[in-house]
Amino acid sequence: MKNTDMKIAEKLMKEGGGVLRLKPTWVPRSFCRPGKRIKLHPDDYYILGVERGGIDERWFSSTTWAENGPDTPEDEGLSYVVSADGAESVLLRQAVETLRGELIGGNLWNKYRKWPMFSKFFDNLGPLPHHIHHRQAHAERVGADGKPEMYFFRRSSTITAESSIIPFSV
Repeated sequence: MKNTDMKIAEKLMKEGGGVLRLKPTWVPRSFCRPGKRIKLHPDDYYILGVERGGIDERWFSSTTWAENGPDTPEDEGLSYVVSADGAESVLLRQAVETLRGELIGGNLWNKYRKWPMFSKFFDNLGPLPHHIHHRQAHAERVGADGKPEMYFFRRSSTITAESSIIPFSV
């Protein structure tokens, strides 16, 4: 981490009195169609182009890169901590690496050495495609971390056959 990023992370932690201001993190998916309930401007759902996919996810407090194929920017899916005036920012991932237990608590830092979770809103027009997330023991076989995931479903205010639920993932 650059020294300037360290100073920004420390400054933003002090600015918020221990509470970090996070910029919204929007993630497109080429394999899902947006349900258009997350209140983006209508022109923004496909702002990255149809080949990248529509924005149908909002990630919260993410230090995880969104693996969306070869055209994925290096910071897609990653949350940014921003100053109150928007003039300064640093990746949450870098803030965690800098502030460690001061930011996420000693128990989490000592156990994981990173921010080990994030939440996201899914806003898909239809169901998610079938997929799996490996448990830790299985993921370790290929040098990866497991991905425990659960979904909470909330009824949509606009109920149709295709969009009757909005999943919230933790």
